[in-house]
Amino acid sequence: MFRSKLVSAIGLDIGSHSIKCVEIAHNHKDVIKLNRASIFPVTNPSPEGYAAVLKTFFEAYPAFPKSIRISLSGPSVIIRRIQLPIMTHSDLKGAIRFEAESHLPYAIEECVLDFQILGQVPNQIMMNVLLVAAKRDFIQERLDMLSPIGITPDVIDLDIFCIANAFEILHSGPENKVYGLLNIGHQQSSFAVIQDKMPFFVRDISSGGLSVTAALTEIKGISQAESETLKVSREEGLLSGLKAATQKGFEPLIDELKNSIDFCEGEMGGPIPALWLSGGGAASYEAASVLSEAIGKPVSLWDNRKKMEIFKEADTRFMEERAIELNVAFGMALRGVRSAK
Repeated sequence: MFRSKLVSAIGLDIGSHSIKCVEIAHNHKDVIKLNRASIFPVTNPSPEGYAAVLKTFFEAYPAFPKSIRISLSGPSVIIRRIQLPIMTHSDLKGAIRFEAESHLPYAIEECVLDFQILGQVPNQIMMNVLLVAAKRDFIQERLDMLSPIGITPDVIDLDIFCIANAFEILHSGPENKVYGLLNIGHQQSSFAVIQDKMPFFVRDISSGGLSVTAALTEIKGISQAESETLKVSREEGLLSGLKAATQKGFEPLIDELKNSIDFCEGEMGGPIPALWLSGGGAASYEAASVLSEAIGKPVSLWDNRKKMEIFKEADTRFMEERAIELNVAFGMALRGVRSAK
């Protein structure tokens, strides 16, 4: 008879090619409403350029929710799976700066640290810990983009953790004990292996959809701008060239992906049965089949819309074609929501 009040939150995914923004209202259990979804191209990838895009958006945004979340990725963010002697969460919180020092390429005082205990190493008095570090100046740069419009985010997360959260809550397919998540962005991709709903392995890969654009530019002898337009075309006479560009552009990504999968399967002592794909780069022609053939495993796109009530004014075509780009933003806005599985 009585339903708990819906809480709204905004997830902002500030990428190198575009800014994705979603507003989701939820009641922490069974109601998820997508109230707004937008993608804004970034033509000037500088702090000033990003700030200008964000200002344009929020000035036209009536009474936006107070809860605004952002995420981070890139070379200024370090994710390591390390082994440490078994200790309590409280003890590790006090010792993490000392324990992390030898695992980071940056001075410890330059970083903001966080961690998650993953569990005991079998047959050892050691535990696996997921260590995360982000450079303070990189975080400050993101905050400086938002401060001119009076916004201070209440949560700062990492892209790949947002992807994992979005998949756990929104994926409507069969539930697997182990699976891989690959989000292909414009310049960078994020890959995670999830085991028993916990991150077993996480990494960023410096390759994305831009590599497909570069391959198409080389194959066709056209400009990068023309390639970006052509890349989303599905004209019959262009399909073989588009697939060739996807294959060539994904070569660095595939190499890194194979290495990561081999490492994880060796550590886990078993296979990763399948990978789920999202991100703007996943819209490259035949992306899923090219990756599946290369790594010898099923790779599939997943539908993130079935479990949400989508706002009535939604552009249906926009949601069909571009919802796969919104998973980082979805995962941020959905923090605190329990999976309905």
